[in-house]
Amino acid sequence: MRPLDYYFSSTNPDEKILHIVHRHWFNLFLKYIPILLLFAMMITGAILYPHILSAPGQEIQRTIFLFVNSLALLLMWVYGFLTWFDYHLDIWIMTNYRIVNVSQKGLFTRQVSELKYESIQDVTTDVQGFFPTLLNFGTLSVQTAAEQSRFLIESVGNPYTIKAEIMTNQKRARLKAASQPVAEAPFA
Repeated sequence: MRPLDYYFSSTNPDEKILHIVHRHWFNLFLKYIPILLLFAMMITGAILYPHILSAPGQEIQRTIFLFVNSLALLLMWVYGFLTWFDYHLDIWIMTNYRIVNVSQKGLFTRQVSELKYESIQDVTTDVQGFFPTLLNFGTLSVQTAAEQSRFLIESVGNPYTIKAEIMTNQKRARLKAASQPVAEAPFA
């Protein structure tokens, strides 16, 4: 079984995956800053530990320090894993027929939506700020007339390139739909 088979199956035999789009790496880096700060504090505490708590009679303080240090390390690993898990499983799969949006919300909730190119009305990119402009990432919004009228992917890399590809596929799909003959409904 391929890794994508779990949440993506093609109903068309000639459907090809064009892109698998994740959020930009800078988004993951920003979420790891608290871990890096906590790790720096732990290293500082480990360096200062022998000097501060080396006096006799401080067994309780040493035990509390080691407990807090171990708890912080455990919380760092859990937060880091959950952050990476969410980053890795939040994806957009662009095929030659549709866009599949896989949103991971926590450990046990996943929402999978799909959008055919024919139903796309508008695609908007929004790049705001110094780092998004410098590193070329932003929010991509796909507007439809359907029940779920807007598909968002935040912090996507190369949003203008992806927008152009979506618009190209949308035009191709509309031309293909317009060239197919429409079957007439029988009168009752």
